[in-house]
Formats: sequence, structure tokens, C-alpha cells
Amino acid sequence: MNKLKLTVCFLLVLCLTIGFVSCTKDSTNIETDDNFSTTQAVDDTTSNELTEFLTFNKEYFSHYEWYEDSSTMLVRSEYSDIKLDKSSAEKYPMLAKAIEETSFSRKKTMEEEYQNFIAFATDDFSDDAEAFTTYNSKLDVNVRRADSVAVSILEDYSTESFRSLCGFNYDTESGKLLTLSEVVTDYSEIPSSIEKELMNRIGVEEPYGETAVIDYFNNHSQEDIAWTLDYNGVTFWFDAGDIAPTNFGIQAVTVTFTEYPELFNKKYTLVSNEYIVGLPVSVPFFTDIKGDNATEEILVSGECVEDEKFYHTISISSEISEYETDRFSYIEPYYVRTPDGNSYICIFSLINEEEGRNSTLSVYELENGEVRLLGTSKTDLDYKGNNVYAFSTDPNSFITSIKD
Repeated sequence: MNKLKLTVCFLLVLCLTIGFVSCTKDSTNIETDDNFSTTQAVDDTTSNELTEFLTFNKEYFSHYEWYEDSSTMLVRSEYSDIKLDKSSAEKYPMLAKAIEETSFSRKKTMEEEYQNFIAFATDDFSDDAEAFTTYNSKLDVNVRRADSVAVSILEDYSTESFRSLCGFNYDTESGKLLTLSEVVTDYSEIPSSIEKELMNRIGVEEPYGETAVIDYFNNHSQEDIAWTLDYNGVTFWFDAGDIAPTNFGIQAVTVTFTEYPELFNKKYTLVSNEYIVGLPVSVPFFTDIKGDNATEEILVSGECVEDEKFYHTISISSEISEYETDRFSYIEPYYVRTPDGNSYICIFSLINEEEGRNSTLSVYELENGEVRLLGTSKTDLDYKGNNVYAFSTDPNSFITSIKD
């Protein structure tokens, strides 16, 4: 199968037609329009000097099991996995080793779960075929930060009735898994900071309870707290029922470097003003869209379509605007901040995942909180073969592929 590599600079892709530039399969030269630059100075010169974005190889796994020769699907198991690509791994060998160890555990857990699900599902179907429903599980891996200072990876695991998010945060140079106490200067101040952010967002009348967050931290060790070290702060992830009624769903709270500068180890606050962040679906992402040092909320949400079990209607919303898209069986949303300070949501959507990745890239501009579709293109992450795709975290150098 022929493959045309397309080098995409986000400064170009965000045109109405998503103006990417093509090159040959073995070419290493990047062609750019004279009207655009693939490099642009960041206002904070210190963070710009520190910035070195890492590139990953992202692999996708899909396992399906049917009952004997029937059309009944017993188990549907899907998950993704990431490792550093060769160049990043050579530069940061300790980090590469640590991420590979996490990868090994992730794969082993999902493979064991799949085999267990087959046994359980077979018994359930044999007992009552009419009442049987397919065992489903999915694990998405999102890169929240990846530079020369820190790498943060978010696991998003879900079944039909359960969802949980877990963060893995590494020091890039040493590869060591970071603890919260190494990132924050005063761990005891974290619960009150989270409570403040929650109250600012939802108001005091919501049924969280005045001591819900403090009680949660008192009853859980640091190792049990789910968090990611993002480009704009630390985000804490709470499962449904942790700090709010179960029907409130997953709760995400970002304590930003801007709002709480004294709370963080300065080493981890020196970040670039441009970056790419993987977004879990139906969980809010908080960042400064308008450039006024105030945090806005962005949500890429999905609503299940009853007559098409694995399809969803996707909506993208900010605090003041919402945009409805078509139906997709699977999506990968990314938030992109470009060197000029503009914000975008980029969504890779797959129409039929069971027959392989058949992806469309849609780009939405976020300006003053408004959501506007700029364009779409039949393209995917840079395909490396065997369900492996290259994923760069640098918005200045983002490569995609079209498979003929």
C-alpha cells in the first residue's frame, strides 16, 4: 500500500482547507509557505530556551471475541500504548526505560483482562443469551506534557459502567516517577486550592459538601491521588463519587501556575507558551484561551446514539460557545496552542474502527471563547506500520499521513 507522508505545520494546517505541504516518503526536507514561519519566538525567553518537545510512537490494539460461530460479540477490548521514538529515547535513556516499564505493565494488564472477560462473557451468554450484553473495555493514553523538564501521561480506562483516570509523571532527565511533594512546595495547601477552584466553577449550592475534598485527601495517601503535571499547572482527577455525587461523573480540577505561583517548585513551572495536549472525552480541560491570565473551560463531549451502539455525537464547547459534529465511533481530541498564542481543538475521528483506522482530521479555532470549524481533511497521525503512529508534541512540527 502506497503511503504519502504529509508534513503539517499547525501554522499552515489551520487554514480553511487545512493547508498541509506534501513530501516524498523518504524525504526529510520540510517545505513551507513563504508567508508563514515554522518557528516563532515565545514571549518568555527563559521557557523558550528550555523547550525541547519529545516525540512518541503510539500503538493501537483492538481485540474482539465472538461466541463460537454466532454473530454475538462477547468481548470488545481496545487500548493504546506509547513509547518514546528512537531519537527521544537516545537522548533520554532513563526516561525511555521508565516509560517502557509502564508500557509493559499496561499491556500485560489489558491482555489478562481480555482473557478473563472471554471466560466471564462465555458463561454469561450460555446462562442467558437474550439478556447478554457485550463486555466492553477501553484504555486511552494521552500525553499531557512532554518537554525537556517533565513528561506526564494520562490513562483513561472505561467499561460499560465504570471509568477512572490515572496519571504518570516523570522527570525527563532522570526518568524518575515524580511525587506530588516534589512538584508542590506545600502539599497541605493542595486540598484548599482544589476546593477554591471547585467553588469558583460550580458555586456553593452544588451538593459537594464543605469538607468533601479535605476528607478525600485525609483518607488517601499521596500515591493514591490521581494527577498530571500539565503545561499550565497540575490537574487532579477524581472518579465519580470521590468528591461529588456519582451522577456528577468524573471531576477534573486544575490548580494553575499563574493563580498559585508560590505553590509549585519553579523547575516545573518553566514551560513553553506553545504545546499540544491530549484530551479525554467528556472531561473538562482548563486553560487561558483569551490570554488574560484567566482560566476558561473547554469540553469535548460525546453522547451515545442508542440505535448505533458504538457511535457518538460529539460536541465541542467553551464557556460561551458550542459546536456539534457528526457521528464517530472513536475520536482523539487534542488541544493545540500555537506560537502566536492562538488556541485550537484538533480531532482525529474514525468512522469504522473495526476495519482499521480510517481517520479524518477536523480543526476548530477557539477565539474569545467562540468555537469555529476551520476545515477537515482525510488524514491521520504519521503511520509507521503495524498499527504504530508517530506523535509529536511540538505544534511547529506535526506530521500526518494519508494511506491510499
